[in-house]
Amino acid sequence: MRLSEDKVRRIAERLHDELAQRGLLAYKDQLGVRASEGRVGRVKALYTFIIDDLRREEEIDAEVEKVLASYSREIKGTERDILFRKHKEEIARKRGYIL
Repeated sequence: MRLSEDKVRRIAERLHDELAQRGLLAYKDQLGVRASEGRVGRVKALYTFIIDDLRREEEIDAEVEKVLASYSREIKGTERDILFRKHKEEIARKRGYIL
């Protein structure tokens, strides 16, 4: 994965706190739940969403690598980058994934 789990956790915390500070979050904590426990659950939900999204993109990248490996000749440099991007966009579109 491109990002460490700790970095993703910090991104999720920062995202939650920034949205809350700007008043862009609207939520209700369950009765008897302290505010800090509610925050933990919301940050965990953001963390899980980000991790799942990164994993989906990794799966797409792996599929693109298989496609490029199937070419009859070795592809290098700029040509490889262009083909990688083209195939990645195509596979992502087929899966309904937005890059």
